Amino acid sequence: MCGILGGVNSDFTPEHLNRLAHRGPDQSEFITQYAPCGAEIQLGQNRLNIVDRTDIVLPVQIDDTTILFNGEIYNYQEIRTDLEQLGWTFRTRTDTEVALAAYIHWGPDCLQRFNGMFALAIWDGKKFFLARDRMGQKPLFCRMDRRGFAFASEIKAFDDLQLVQQDLFDLFEFVLNEHTIYRNIYAVKPGHYLTYDVERGSWNSQAYWDIEHRSAKRITDPRVAVNSFIELLEDAVQLRMQADVDVTLFLSGGLDSSLIAGLSGVREAYTCQFDEFRSIVNELHYVDDLSHRLGIDVNVVTPTRDEFLHDLAPLSYHLEMPTGSFSAFPLYRLAKACHDGGYKVVLSGEGSDELFGGYVRNEQLIADGHRTEDDKSRHYAAMLGRYGGSDLDRFCRMASRAGLTDAALMKMFLIGQWDERRSALENICYIESRIFLQPLLQMSDRMCMAHSVEPRCPFLDHRIVEFAFSLDDSLRLRDGTGKWIVQEAARRVLPDGCRVLTRTIKDGLPAPINLWMHGQHSFDRRYWNSIMMAECMKSLLGRRPDSRPLTPCPNVDAAVIVGTAHERDSAIATHGADMETTHVIG
Repeated sequence: MCGILGGVNSDFTPEHLNRLAHRGPDQSEFITQYAPCGAEIQLGQNRLNIVDRTDIVLPVQIDDTTILFNGEIYNYQEIRTDLEQLGWTFRTRTDTEVALAAYIHWGPDCLQRFNGMFALAIWDGKKFFLARDRMGQKPLFCRMDRRGFAFASEIKAFDDLQLVQQDLFDLFEFVLNEHTIYRNIYAVKPGHYLTYDVERGSWNSQAYWDIEHRSAKRITDPRVAVNSFIELLEDAVQLRMQADVDVTLFLSGGLDSSLIAGLSGVREAYTCQFDEFRSIVNELHYVDDLSHRLGIDVNVVTPTRDEFLHDLAPLSYHLEMPTGSFSAFPLYRLAKACHDGGYKVVLSGEGSDELFGGYVRNEQLIADGHRTEDDKSRHYAAMLGRYGGSDLDRFCRMASRAGLTDAALMKMFLIGQWDERRSALENICYIESRIFLQPLLQMSDRMCMAHSVEPRCPFLDHRIVEFAFSLDDSLRLRDGTGKWIVQEAARRVLPDGCRVLTRTIKDGLPAPINLWMHGQHSFDRRYWNSIMMAECMKSLLGRRPDSRPLTPCPNVDAAVIVGTAHERDSAIATHGADMETTHVIG
């Protein structure tokens, strides 16, 4: 994992690269070259040495072509073997050198061969080639204005940042695709590559991957589907266990991380439990049971209000743009604990709910919003009135944080993503995976890399993503419950009697932020989003990761707990979309 930056006649210096030191504290190098047209080229990289822990010459070059690389290509050994058979030789054991050789040999088609998470920039003496992994796990931003062209792993590398009105952020509470909240700063879109011709000053962006509609290749046999899924996931996990350092796991009380634990063989894991939630959202019952059965040592992180007030400034500095989620704080603390425990790599369960229909809100939508008396429907009673109209209309009414107010605007944006050839469930999983997963991956990357810890997500192996969209709907959603195939896989992989196998409702990763800041038993995110926008602007524009901590609302006793289960149910009924309750989040 690394932090990279570069550009053409940019203002970048080694000091700018130092702003990304947390992404790669083991090595750092900044160089200047000149293009044939006379333009000055800046190239910089920080390195976190996970594969080949010896120091290497940075940036990696083959002849006159240079690569800056962030991330991991998990199947690089296979690609290296293919290239060696074609006559290539290598000086290092890194996936970075393999990626560069693959580009020189196959051009942009090399991206189709990569199984991994990455953001890369290649300079061949005439043009830059930038690319980002299929799902957008690794960040890469560009600035294109009168100054010229520059790119970096994080926005904080750029000078003279200016906030810009972003309607999409106001609508979604996060930014997506190429959009940011800063003027002339754009993200390379997930699954895309970008070329910049230095002499002409022109650029072009092109998609190299998307989730295909596979109606002709539908998998309908449950046994075949479950066997294939377990085989794919086991391989994805083992690929992500490859490292020259020890690997740990974020273990919650849900199926996703439990399944990864069962397949990975990790011996140590980290979990989060707020003291304020022990009586109502307690993961430890399930974590302790599974860890005992699998022989895993679990470190329990218990974030406090004082830690939140202390962490808010550096947290927002690293986050850069709000994600509309309370989970940033517990993730920040989990990553810190991993780092303090000596780990550089952690496995995580992101993506399973989006790919396999695990969110209760979508179960309710597919069920046409019929009122029932089960626990799930009671949690979401306030949301059921939002249903009516087309499948897309109903999805937008559910997804809009402002209820019906912004649903029409959301529909205008999402209508291009909604394919009538797909079923409603397939469309929902597609939009969840391609749109609503983006802020979660942003949050995971920034909170982990703030502590020089690399998160790896087996469920986001592109083979599993493509497999998910080849499934018949009945293998995702059955008897009103999502992620059927994940549950069946867990029953085969995990020891008999595991408590997680009988768990019917799984809470996400909530944090008592509103309780600490406002004394409210609420999961409404309006205050949180306002706070985070202000803190991101203050910390990033001023580049003050050590800014003074936020002052809490007076008269809020730190010992006050979130309240009874009845009070929580009432809060969820009022703010159902803001407190996700699901069977299967990892």
